Amino acid sequence: MRKKNDLKDQRSSSSKHGGGERRDWERFFPNGGWRSWNGEEIWKRNMVGLYEQLRKFNRLSCPIRLNPKEATFDDVAMHALLRQRLSPSTVEKNLRYARFMETHPVVPVDFRNPNYENFIRHMDYREQVEGATPYALKHEWDTMRMFLRAYGIPIWDYKLPVRPKSHKRILPYPDIVNNFFNYRYSDDEYENALYQYLFFHSFLIGWRVPSEIVKMTVDDVIIDGKRGYIIITETKKHESQRTLIPEPSIMTSKVHKSFKNWIDYWRPKVENQYSGDALYLQPSGKPFTVRHLGHKLSEHGKKVWKFFQPYDMRHWCAVARLIKTKVKTGSFDVYAVKNWLGHEKITTTESYIRYAEQYYQQLPIDWIAAALKPSLMMAGKSGGRGDRKVYIDLHKESETNRTRFLGLLTEFSPYKQNGPAGI
Repeated sequence: MRKKNDLKDQRSSSSKHGGGERRDWERFFPNGGWRSWNGEEIWKRNMVGLYEQLRKFNRLSCPIRLNPKEATFDDVAMHALLRQRLSPSTVEKNLRYARFMETHPVVPVDFRNPNYENFIRHMDYREQVEGATPYALKHEWDTMRMFLRAYGIPIWDYKLPVRPKSHKRILPYPDIVNNFFNYRYSDDEYENALYQYLFFHSFLIGWRVPSEIVKMTVDDVIIDGKRGYIIITETKKHESQRTLIPEPSIMTSKVHKSFKNWIDYWRPKVENQYSGDALYLQPSGKPFTVRHLGHKLSEHGKKVWKFFQPYDMRHWCAVARLIKTKVKTGSFDVYAVKNWLGHEKITTTESYIRYAEQYYQQLPIDWIAAALKPSLMMAGKSGGRGDRKVYIDLHKESETNRTRFLGLLTEFSPYKQNGPAGI
């Protein structure tokens, strides 16, 4: 029977590693390593402050390569952080995929005896029989490469299937987004408010969901009178930070679900000794983990809009803020939106323009203002050409047919639902 990476008992000998002292390596694992495999619990308990410690670690004591027959997943994770300079979130994700690959019921991957034939059989089965997407296969390939680098094995000549260069974006219109802010998610007052605020902040800020939400602390929200700013830690970019100055309605408003209202009124209701400085707390008072928050956002979001995926909020924010610049200046300000979203490449932001153009043609108003207060559209206060007439016409149609916006979207939408436009 194939021997698995049992994290309870395995140890790596310093003589088997390509350099370094095992006692230095093990000082980050005072209990001899993590006791059981549970990717989320591992990183929740052990990654707190570890990344900062690793930056001070004597690299001369770090193994150059590991022995696959003796190295644990702990060792591979440490090697990936120190030698491969991967971010903690990337390492955590790769370890989850590694465990999935190792325990696959039909073609498991043997990480103790890595060989090309075994890996190819696994990938072929995933692609041909299970219908895994190119993106899922890429995650598994990235995982395998992390292990190969840790073992000092040359990277194999595996080719991923071609991934589509463009994506169909199905995004909700502003009034549907406003529904996310007011939907009744729970009979518990705090839990209901929690998800209303999370959707409010996520749609309008557009941070990376859920990793950047989990990283937010109370100290990352700075209130200065009626204005303020937030500091977002970008886990995708090795814990770099960016500063945003959102609209007062998002930061300090007393009548919206602002950051100030959340911190002053709602968060203290459940804060306890387990809370730390996390901005968003579960009803138990404990901070969220990345996977748990992603699951809960997906679960609750589908109650409002059946097409919902958590990352839709970032896509929506990109399109909405491009439209906002179009309304204000007459053109799409790509650089302003790039800086807002934290894109490294301008081409990433530019990829949203074709969606923003088509959505703007259907509803040429300020989408951010409209999501905050849909009645602004009817009052003609949100900018854009003909916004009052557009809004009234749309709602006349919704009253008779509950297929809102359908008459405007016949060329674009394959759906006849309440709000989405497929492009």
